[in-house]
Amino acid sequence: MSGELIDVLVPVPLLEKFTYKLPKEFQKKNLERGIRIKVPFRNRILVGIFWDYSDTSKNNIRSYKFIKEIIDESSLLDKKLLDLADWSSRYYHYPLGEVITYFFPPSLRKGKEAKFKESIVWQVTEKGDFVDLLNLSRAPNQRKGLELLREKGDLSQHSLKAYGVSTITLKNLHKKGLVKKLSLEQLPLSSHQKQNVKEKKLTSEQKVSVKRISESEGDNKIFLLDGVTGSGKTEVYLRCIKELVQKGKQALVLIPEIGLAPQAESRFKELFGLRVASFHSAKSDRERLDVWLGAEKGLYDIVIGTRSSVFIPMKNLGMIVVDEEHDTSFKQVERFRYSARDIALYRAKLYKVPILLASATPSVESMHNAIKGKYQLLTLKERATGADLPTFFPLNLKGKVLKEGFSEELLEEIEVELQKKNQVLIFLNRRGYASSLICKSCGWVSYCDRCDAHMTVHSNPSQLHCHHCENKKQLPTACPSCLEREFESFGLGTERVESYLRKKFENYPVYRIDSDTTRKKESFEDYLKIIEKGDPLILVGTQMLAKGHHFPNVTLVGILDADSGIFSADFRGSERVAQLITQVSGRAGREKKPGKVVLQTYCQEHPQMEELLKGNYRTFIKKIIEDRASSNTPPFSYQVKLQAESINGLLSRDFLSSCLDYINNSNLITKEIRSVGPMPSLMEKKAGVYRWEVNLFSSSRKPLHQLIDHLQAFLYQPKQTRRVRWSIDVDPISII
Repeated sequence: MSGELIDVLVPVPLLEKFTYKLPKEFQKKNLERGIRIKVPFRNRILVGIFWDYSDTSKNNIRSYKFIKEIIDESSLLDKKLLDLADWSSRYYHYPLGEVITYFFPPSLRKGKEAKFKESIVWQVTEKGDFVDLLNLSRAPNQRKGLELLREKGDLSQHSLKAYGVSTITLKNLHKKGLVKKLSLEQLPLSSHQKQNVKEKKLTSEQKVSVKRISESEGDNKIFLLDGVTGSGKTEVYLRCIKELVQKGKQALVLIPEIGLAPQAESRFKELFGLRVASFHSAKSDRERLDVWLGAEKGLYDIVIGTRSSVFIPMKNLGMIVVDEEHDTSFKQVERFRYSARDIALYRAKLYKVPILLASATPSVESMHNAIKGKYQLLTLKERATGADLPTFFPLNLKGKVLKEGFSEELLEEIEVELQKKNQVLIFLNRRGYASSLICKSCGWVSYCDRCDAHMTVHSNPSQLHCHHCENKKQLPTACPSCLEREFESFGLGTERVESYLRKKFENYPVYRIDSDTTRKKESFEDYLKIIEKGDPLILVGTQMLAKGHHFPNVTLVGILDADSGIFSADFRGSERVAQLITQVSGRAGREKKPGKVVLQTYCQEHPQMEELLKGNYRTFIKKIIEDRASSNTPPFSYQVKLQAESINGLLSRDFLSSCLDYINNSNLITKEIRSVGPMPSLMEKKAGVYRWEVNLFSSSRKPLHQLIDHLQAFLYQPKQTRRVRWSIDVDPISII
């Protein structure tokens, strides 16, 4: 079909599609849904997406603007991905014009050409295979480069640079005919495989899991792989992916954080060579575009990526894996508030492929689905190395004097492990030096001007920093209230713990790993290399260290504040603290050396703490599921949060009240739906605005979504929302 008018998705926060005119030269051309088009929008030129031909009977055709340019000949997204975008927009009640931008890397959103920057791969020639390395004794760099390529097989220019082989060295080897360069597209499939990789022996539990997953090829089955820390969950899906790749299929592996990418990519490349790529925000726009195009053209067998990778096109998708499926990082908490895990589940359904959710601490939702039989549950109860699970030692802090958050007993345990040449991990989920600054004279506290929160004290650089709005200030030399000059730093942060441990254990290196120390590209990889050497050291870190890492020489984990989260206002608080403690504890004793976990607590007798100390997460989570059932909270009901924010809290409150009035007058609130609010958000003031919310709960999803669909007609009226910014959060996980 062709015509004069077309409907275009424009990346603006408005629900409707926008109609444009086609110039005469394009009117006889059949445009394919999904192609990128440049269109005028107000006073800008934007990159939109052609969606459909428009109704030719529309009035006043002359008033429509002409498109400026057609960028693509054919759509870069297949029909199923376009359907996924449409579903995601409807499910999360977010404009399709903005949702579809998430399916493209930044370069393509800006209208750049969908072309590779040639990815160079270096390969040893037949002459290079047989040349005597002694002939290169006077050119040590060339000898090193040739040895590396002989040993590792084909390597990209980027990888060789990381090994210390320069471009000049490669050019000299090329001149001698010892190596040749190819583009990634020219490289034959067989040469991608790295040779002589010794496969790990599977346990009987792993074999059962691999068999069941492999039998589901081409079928949309959902597996929940519930395995204790160190049980070899990665090895299970590696084997399943290997079988798929041998049949020409691709796998998409989602991980919660960038910090997990280096270890995961390294492990996959051992087995699959160069046909593995990672996709995340630490990569440059150019790198992301090359990976995106490589996956779309089938040049990569495996793509490992963070949340946004769920939208990446794959030429022949055969399986999706969501590792650490419980992790809240899979949920976006601003603008398009999607869950990558849940979108992955729907994508697997569209593509009719199996999906594996893996975790040592499955979420309540996933475990509930497994109990109901919606997911197939696979369990790994033993560590793959044969190592025992770590032993838990609670330390009751009542009546104890602490030194910078440490009990004497924990300090003694650290000393013992270091003397045995082992590694120690100290966990505290608060970065910075101290929670707040307090004036000793008048009690003034370093509150943020823009949030209902304290400003955290940082020592490097020396400043006050709000972690909620990123507001920063110099440390005061005099109290703003009484002008006195004596302050007390209150509360612990990772900087303070690091500083104390450096003084206490001055003969051992102390490394702090949190989002402040890993800002630079590849800084996390540098830390991992230091840890992998196995020398005795102390790691101080936040939840970045709790997830999925394999540290074979860590034998002691110290948890400074095990109580945080147990008394949370969030009904998910106890689930999260259990997941965090179980995950960080799992870093201990993963190989031959036994591991122990010391939990400092004031609440040893608390029922949930008692369950945690038994080290049985599954029993713990089943009790949480029972509690949720009795309180009728998710997953036993469905939730949508409507939040409003403005410079005046009363405006936010009144706006939400008017929303409820609109709903009530429409007779859409049924017996199945209950509303809670309007009420202030847990942190009412954040980044200078006041936030209120209404939470809607329903025992079934359909009436809740129908209600929100109807409410959107009211929400998108400019006169209603002129002074208020609002958001819809379907299946919210954050209460702040």
